[in-house]
Amino acid sequence: MFKSIFSRLFWTYAAILALVLASIAISVGLYSNHFVVAQHVKNVIGVSETIEYWTAASEIEDSSARAKTSYRNLLREWAEFLHADIIITNTEGQALAATGSVTTVPDTLLDSVIAGNTVQETSTFNGAYKSKVLIVGIPVHYQGGVVGAMFFNTPMYTLHRTTGELFSMLVVCALLAMLAAAILVFIQSRRISRQITEINRASQSIASGKYDRRVAVRSRDEIGQLASSFNFMADSVETLVKTRSDFISDVSHELRTPMTSISGFAEGMLDGTIPEEKRDEYLKIILDESKRLTKMVNDMLEMSKMSSSEYKLDTTAFDLNELVRICIISLGNRIDEKNLDINVDFDRDVLKVLADKDAIQRVVINLLDNAIKFCYPNTTITITTKKEKNRALFSVGNFGDGIKSEDMRNIFNRFYKTDKSRVTEKSGAGLGLSFVRNIITLHKQNVWVESVDAKEGSDAKYTTFSFTLELE
Repeated sequence: MFKSIFSRLFWTYAAILALVLASIAISVGLYSNHFVVAQHVKNVIGVSETIEYWTAASEIEDSSARAKTSYRNLLREWAEFLHADIIITNTEGQALAATGSVTTVPDTLLDSVIAGNTVQETSTFNGAYKSKVLIVGIPVHYQGGVVGAMFFNTPMYTLHRTTGELFSMLVVCALLAMLAAAILVFIQSRRISRQITEINRASQSIASGKYDRRVAVRSRDEIGQLASSFNFMADSVETLVKTRSDFISDVSHELRTPMTSISGFAEGMLDGTIPEEKRDEYLKIILDESKRLTKMVNDMLEMSKMSSSEYKLDTTAFDLNELVRICIISLGNRIDEKNLDINVDFDRDVLKVLADKDAIQRVVINLLDNAIKFCYPNTTITITTKKEKNRALFSVGNFGDGIKSEDMRNIFNRFYKTDKSRVTEKSGAGLGLSFVRNIITLHKQNVWVESVDAKEGSDAKYTTFSFTLELE
């Protein structure tokens, strides 16, 4: 019965609602009974003043038969109004008038009323009634003294009938309220459970490998926020799965090329396809491909470490300008091969930054290496460092074919390569810029690329890679 959230919510709400309404009904029922009795006593006291006046007028001042008849008719009318028996006695207990068959008053009640007290109690009037009645005894005053007593005996079932009518009205209203509340509770419980059920089914779908399943967000409450968070998680899982699949595909492709070259050339030498005089040439190719394969595996292992939450930077203070000079010197041979000019523009002699020096050196080497690789021969590479917006800014720009706009979004992704059909040097696995982005991201800084037309009417573009670092 309570295996689902819907049933638990619905029956919990229903039980709470029933308890609240039952408590209200009992409280109102008790209050209604007290109110009916109090109101009846109030009416009796109000009527007693009129009866007291007519009692004195007909029994003391005017004892004529006509007056007595009018007096008794008045008593019957008041008795009908109050649904009570009215008994009028003198101080000795003799009944002067009565609207019912009971004319004898218990001595204890009479003595208390004659003493000037207003009496209210519930009893059978010394057995005069088969069931209990509400007795209200009021003294009759005349000229400053008590000359008699009035007793108003109302059957309790009459008062209970009035209370019952009020209680019945309350029960009907409560039932209608419970019905309306039950409908609202049912709708709300179904709404909550439906969204949770959708999330559960979507999670099962994702667990089975259907990563495109999403949940409709129908509200802004906690359930709606849960649905939004689930969709965000599903997007992340789908992206992660796609990235993993692409990574495996890219790795397989990148490893296949050098391995095919190595195995092909080795087989050629073994079966005599490659002549003896060319073996050294092909052995060099095999060695180069082996080194390329080793570097690629090491790079992938390094990237895997960077993706781990346990990877820590060794942050120190160092001079970025000096680091850039060292990197330029280390690439001197490659710069000379393409007859390039290096234009270094430092806005200050020393630019101290806080970063992992080895990691940043790798970033600078990668960016300079790319600038050399993809620039036109006999052109200029411009390297700039400066302080900008409380950050150190490094930029390297070159003249070349540039980067197409559709490649800009993916240029920093692993294994991504732009079209190098017009570039003579095609080595590399497409991991360098991914390293750059990962290292700069670990430093909580930004890296970006811009590629604009170098000159109007020319196909050449000026491409600039830039990144920021924290100042010391």
